[in-house]
Amino acid sequence: MISAQANLFISDDADIKTDKDSLGESIVDRINSSGSGKGTVRIIQDDSVSERIGRPGKRNSHLNSGVANYIEISGWRIQVFSGNNQRISKNEAFTKEVDIKSVFPEIGTYVTYTAPFWRLKVGDFQTYQDARNMLLKLKSSFPSLGKEMSIIKEKIQVKQE
Repeated sequence: MISAQANLFISDDADIKTDKDSLGESIVDRINSSGSGKGTVRIIQDDSVSERIGRPGKRNSHLNSGVANYIEISGWRIQVFSGNNQRISKNEAFTKEVDIKSVFPEIGTYVTYTAPFWRLKVGDFQTYQDARNMLLKLKSSFPSLGKEMSIIKEKIQVKQE
């Protein structure tokens, strides 16, 4: 009985294409491919997902026109809030994010959850001095949050030129 199942498994795998063109296909490419007797499945994913599974994404120029490409580098952010009270910290982080965006709409904000902490970080600064200058502006605009704010080293998103 076990060998019959193994033969069935091998027999099912025999349908997998082994020609030179399909060897470089990712699993997403195989799922998206069409063929007789197959249904239609369409996977739409971010390019970062494609890169993580081993193949760069295929960009559709009409979908991505005007969208800037970003790269990740080492840089600085300002941590504005960190809380581990599960009942209120999430709301607090998002409320403070809205407050900061109302005064500094151009600055990037990042609310993250890493158990058990909710954190709000702002900015994508390439230099410590840029982060320090913004920290001073944030402290003057939000004096009640001043004691919580600190500059942290982190991977940041920078527009690729």
